[in-house]
Amino acid sequence: MNLQFSKLFATPDSPAGAGEKEESQETFELLNAEEEPEVLDITPKKTGEEDTEEDEKGEKEDKEEEIDELKEIEEELEGPKEEDLELMTPVRRREILAKYPKLFKDFPYLEKAYYREQQFTEVFPTINDARVSADKASMFDTVEQQIMSGDITSVLQAAKSEDQEVFNRIADNYLPTLRKVDQGAYYHVLGNVIKDTIITMVRESRALGEQGAPLQAAANILNQFVFGSQNFSPPVNLSRQQPPEEQQRQQQIQREDYQRAYDAFESTREQLQTKADNVLMATIDGNIDPRGTMTDYVKQHAVKEAYDKLDDLLSKDRQFRGLLDRLWEKAHQSGYSKESQDKIKSAYLSKAKTLLPSVIKKVRNDALKGLGRRADSVENQEEEEQETPRKSPITPGRPQAPSSGKYKKASDIPRGMSTLDVLMKD
Repeated sequence: MNLQFSKLFATPDSPAGAGEKEESQETFELLNAEEEPEVLDITPKKTGEEDTEEDEKGEKEDKEEEIDELKEIEEELEGPKEEDLELMTPVRRREILAKYPKLFKDFPYLEKAYYREQQFTEVFPTINDARVSADKASMFDTVEQQIMSGDITSVLQAAKSEDQEVFNRIADNYLPTLRKVDQGAYYHVLGNVIKDTIITMVRESRALGEQGAPLQAAANILNQFVFGSQNFSPPVNLSRQQPPEEQQRQQQIQREDYQRAYDAFESTREQLQTKADNVLMATIDGNIDPRGTMTDYVKQHAVKEAYDKLDDLLSKDRQFRGLLDRLWEKAHQSGYSKESQDKIKSAYLSKAKTLLPSVIKKVRNDALKGLGRRADSVENQEEEEQETPRKSPITPGRPQAPSSGKYKKASDIPRGMSTLDVLMKD
């Protein structure tokens, strides 16, 4: 089965999406806690004439509970609805304890959540305010990252696309603002603009030939007037370029950080994959041939076929793959905590549990066709044997007339002759 998260890490060589959190020790504790493989309970309840309405109701509730487990995980990822988070007057702690004295003692988390909610409300009166603040913070982080990298292209493009007039004001105020902040930087920018002008004037004069001589002379005068020298120096950057060795060192650090994050993810994924595969293989092996009618060879191939079919169904379920992606993203953000790994494992096995009964039944039918039997008859054989006792050809103490021969029924037996006498007669 494939528990790969499709968006977090593309390839080990790709620097995109690299995380900084290292693998937690809890990663290795999750799957080593159990020595024997877990087995999913996929055996349906057998119902007969003696079943009551309560039994049928209980079976229906069990099935709905299995289906709702994935829905519960999805709802947890989506978070509460807006109407559930409307601001209400908080209940005082003493009022809660008056009605439920042991509530905080039995559930310490509720007490912490009670005080934490009060502090959050003081900062963000509504959930919407918190979301807006989080969006602004995220946007600020992006802008800060771009500014610190020395490239404000995206910032200017965003301002231009949002409001042209705002962009125009930024352009008008750029050089005056730069002069207020740093005159040296201001004159440096103007100097490069003038040098670009001089270069253009010289190129144009050469293109004109003899007619361009006055233009070239004007370029020399401009250079001497602005820079106080007849020697021309090309434009240069104000920032210092990092030496190639330093650039290589920074790139190597980035690659190492990415590799550590990728190794943490891959190690967690492999362990969860192994655990999930063991559970599914044990479940298939325990349910593929409950009556022991298959040979070892047939059973081995049936188990593999069921495993492959389940893998194919899970891989084609885009909605489920999207759910796994979100769970992996949460796990990465939490440093692959045990709780986040448990949620991935629970979601994966819950989905597999809904598919396994039909997959196993189909594979079992195909395998038993070669033996001249159907899976349904094998499943019902035990129940039929309990309802109708197996009869031997001649039950001891109660001889039966043969189905063929001289006497077809009891009325054909001569009067005064017992059944045993008939059977002993040549």
